[in-house]
Amino acid sequence: MIAHSTKATRADSARINGAKSKGPKSPEGMYRSQTASQKHGLYAVRGYRLPGESNREYAELQAQMHAYWQPKGYFDQHLVEELVGNLWEAKRLQASKNDYLHDELAAITRNSPHCKDQAKLNLEAEKKVTVAGGSMDKFNARVSHFARERHRLEGELLRLEKRSCTSGPSQMSLKINNRQHPDIPASANAKPVNGVQSEAPYIVEAPSRPLPGNRFEPEPEPETQPNIIDWAAVALDFHPDEYQTEILTEMHNRILVLAPRQTGKSTAVAVRVLFEAMCHDDAVILLASASGRQSGQIMEKVRKMAKSLDLEILPPPPKCDGFTLANGAEIVALPDNEETIRGFSAPRMIVVDEAAFASEAVFKALEPMLTVSNGTFILLSTPNGQTGYFYDQWHAEDSPWTKLKGSLERCPRVNLAAIEAMRKTTAKEVFAQEFECKFVASGGQIISLETLRKCYRDDFDLFDPEYDLEGKD
Repeated sequence: MIAHSTKATRADSARINGAKSKGPKSPEGMYRSQTASQKHGLYAVRGYRLPGESNREYAELQAQMHAYWQPKGYFDQHLVEELVGNLWEAKRLQASKNDYLHDELAAITRNSPHCKDQAKLNLEAEKKVTVAGGSMDKFNARVSHFARERHRLEGELLRLEKRSCTSGPSQMSLKINNRQHPDIPASANAKPVNGVQSEAPYIVEAPSRPLPGNRFEPEPEPETQPNIIDWAAVALDFHPDEYQTEILTEMHNRILVLAPRQTGKSTAVAVRVLFEAMCHDDAVILLASASGRQSGQIMEKVRKMAKSLDLEILPPPPKCDGFTLANGAEIVALPDNEETIRGFSAPRMIVVDEAAFASEAVFKALEPMLTVSNGTFILLSTPNGQTGYFYDQWHAEDSPWTKLKGSLERCPRVNLAAIEAMRKTTAKEVFAQEFECKFVASGGQIISLETLRKCYRDDFDLFDPEYDLEGKD
């Protein structure tokens, strides 16, 4: 009885004293307490793991991420733990998406016992769950959020360069005057470096000749961007013809592309757009045209190519049509609307489809964007009369544009028999403009500008005072 009373008294005393305690007072005790608290917060799994989920699988994922990123301090460990939680929650969300689809499939199968075609049942389930505004839309929005957060965390870790370093016998430690520097660990193959003994230890006498520059200054990394032709052949199974190759490889930053319809100019530009977006992080690429439908056509070609490569496609910037890649590159389709186009800065590339049909306001809004980035400006079109920005730039004598002209003969995919049949059933002016790349005068023009250009002469000046019209026969 006495022993039990003593134990109870001690427990009460410990509880009272514990309530009065304000933690360790000494620096060593405070450090141990804070370290224990941080370790508990870092390695606790209850923040991400729900009941029924495997603690072992989470711990294995955690160990793999720590082994890969090699965190060295509290901030690094915190980023790695956030990344582990992000991957774990994304895995859980993907499982929930699959469960939701299976539930809908089970309901459709139960309500349609006469249907025995499993592929059709799967398609009906996919159509039902992907209805706009439904649960699957919310799932996909959540998946996109996790992808953006994961990209941010990985970017922070890469910026800190927290990677494991090379170690072992391949690293030579430094010895001066046959003495090992106390701050440099010894290695198996360390050899003394001959030097001149001086009064102070670990100091060598400088030679009389000037020392070279910093030998440890990192050399510039070589350009690792792949060749676009080889990349297109391997990644997209796209083998361009001669004219498409010119579009893909032209290095000038202002390019005019004039070609007949259905000769593959927009497909070649779409390949170049995707290549630029994949090779340059956070690049902004704008696709403009005379209408949103035309710029959307190139954008959809780029989107299909990106899906064929299994690239992660994220939402575009707010109130824009297009998409974003995982590296932050944005591909935005714009209509022929000056107010909508304004607001973008320093794009890497601007493409205007059917530029001969676009208004002057489009070019006035787009050109100033390239003054800082010095990006690539590509205008592609078929002719449209003898007026407009595209027509003026194509015929300018001192034009800053590189001009690439295509033809039916340079396109091996064209069916010449079909073209000849179309020539017989199409108006001469329309055929010349659409398939022969001729700038045909509109019906309101009395004299064609092309005819006037043929009358120009450079051998005399009509307004020269020495030219006497009356004295000429």
